[in-house]
Amino acid sequence: MQNATVVNPLGIDVFDTSGYAPLHEVRDEDKLDAIADDMRRRGWHGPPLVVMRDNLSSLTGVHRRAAAELAELEEIPGVELADLFEACGLDMWEIVVGDESLDDEVAHNDFRRLLDYLPEDVREAYGLDMH
Repeated sequence: MQNATVVNPLGIDVFDTSGYAPLHEVRDEDKLDAIADDMRRRGWHGPPLVVMRDNLSSLTGVHRRAAAELAELEEIPGVELADLFEACGLDMWEIVVGDESLDDEVAHNDFRRLLDYLPEDVREAYGLDMH
């Protein structure tokens, strides 16, 4: 990815997530404009978005995704949530199946309880500290 500084402490495979759907709409237009201006000057800086490939959805970075599109970046870096779990020595789907309380939440795209299985420093590094 040209002109990008992707912060990826676990060294997970980064791929282009252009076209993935955000969890919600942009809520702060001023924040969006400031991020887009910065991206026009410096490109992508920071952690990749965390996504789920099977449903083409972004779990993080609503404003960063929209800003990257506004700044007309060629690619939007992302990592797969399951790969993030694997890099931490965890099997995400085994956790989902083994913790019956997660089934409904995962089906409804509420990943907060699932994310509690990841180490706090990993959640912070990849923008998953949603609590």
